[in-house]
Amino acid sequence: MIWQKGTRCGTIVVSAIAIVSFAGELACADFDVNTPRGQETVSHTSPNGTVELAIRSAPFPGHPELYSQEDIDKEKELAGIDFYNGKTKDGLDIVLIPKTYSTSPGINIHTVNLPADASHLGYAQSHTGKSHSGDDKVIAKYKQTIPTHFTYSPSILGYYHLSRFLNTGHVEPAIVRTMDAAAHKPLADLGKAKAIGSNNRQQWAELRALDDSRSNPALYTKDGKQLYGALQSNPTGEESYPHLSALHGAAAFAASAEFSKVANSAPLKLNCKDDSGKLNEAAVQQMVQIKDLSDMVLIDFIMSQADRFSGNTHSEKVYVWLENGILKSETKKSNPTKAAEQSKEIRPEAVLINRMIMKDNDAGLVSGNSAKSYHILEKVSHMDPKTYNRLLDLQKELQKPEVAQWYQTELLFTPGDFKTMKGNVDQAVGILTRRKDKDLFLDASLSIALGAEEEK
Repeated sequence: MIWQKGTRCGTIVVSAIAIVSFAGELACADFDVNTPRGQETVSHTSPNGTVELAIRSAPFPGHPELYSQEDIDKEKELAGIDFYNGKTKDGLDIVLIPKTYSTSPGINIHTVNLPADASHLGYAQSHTGKSHSGDDKVIAKYKQTIPTHFTYSPSILGYYHLSRFLNTGHVEPAIVRTMDAAAHKPLADLGKAKAIGSNNRQQWAELRALDDSRSNPALYTKDGKQLYGALQSNPTGEESYPHLSALHGAAAFAASAEFSKVANSAPLKLNCKDDSGKLNEAAVQQMVQIKDLSDMVLIDFIMSQADRFSGNTHSEKVYVWLENGILKSETKKSNPTKAAEQSKEIRPEAVLINRMIMKDNDAGLVSGNSAKSYHILEKVSHMDPKTYNRLLDLQKELQKPEVAQWYQTELLFTPGDFKTMKGNVDQAVGILTRRKDKDLFLDASLSIALGAEEEK
């Protein structure tokens, strides 16, 4: 077990009380670097000689098939990142740069062609902003818990593995990662100095102070030498979701034209292809959006997400087409040159649509539950039947002791976190099963609408 035994802390609630409860719950956590966990651990050595751990969590118990080869490859790439002397397979340098342009502090993992006379920290000092040059890419992000703010590394890990169980959500792979606290200090100093806005500066100042004491078990290892948190791949080519990202607050989302299609109590009647068999781009987009939004609401409900509706909705461009009765898709390349080459190779009948990406998932299980508080799940009238059936399967899996143990050992959940998530799943099942075949239709599936098989 990662977590100390003894008295457990209460369920987290909203507002100021939530922060107190959150901090109290986290005070029960205890991460020992000597505790065996994960299916693979890669060791890295900091300049001070501290051995850091990159841990690929074990797969969901009994279900290794949930993870694609691409997931496995990305996890291994994350585990192989050396924070200090690392290079990519293309020979680019790994440089850590504090994220200074949003509320919560974290470290962006950049790949750059570092000049011979430049130091890693020197480069970071002049590149802390959001914009960066074309040959400077953010390949991953590292975040640890902030006890008095809505930043929680188990939430990041939980979203990744939940999205794989439900087979939806398009969440990037994430692993557990430790980092030498002494090596983190100069980056925290830089984050504090370069922070854009009072909220970001306040959080960096708090994190920097914590680096001195290293006594908070929510983000420091038991021996006090390292931080621990989640290292997650950064999607390329993502952009703000059209219109939805401009909405602020759950009420605005629930009242939006986009969600009104999800909440419409009539069965879907979308002609996703014409008589000649050609895909109707507008109808395909609407079907995909309805599925994406209903899935997002469900996942956020389960994970008690508190911060989705403050601009944290993102999307990517995806080509979709039919080939021999199989529904196929391919993400549009983010590099303009590669995108131009790709467009020449994509089948001419393919349509280009927006597909949701779920990122910025660090505010789950910490304060409130927007989807629950605003009764948004109760308004969902269309859902993919596979998502619905996987939810029922998840409810059964969460009854197993080995699954509860897995969440705590592998995803760093506290017992209270698991209880909250399990309770949310039970509630979600109750809400949806009562409404099935009444005002909930399992018709938000593009493959079913097209009479096509999904690509394996």
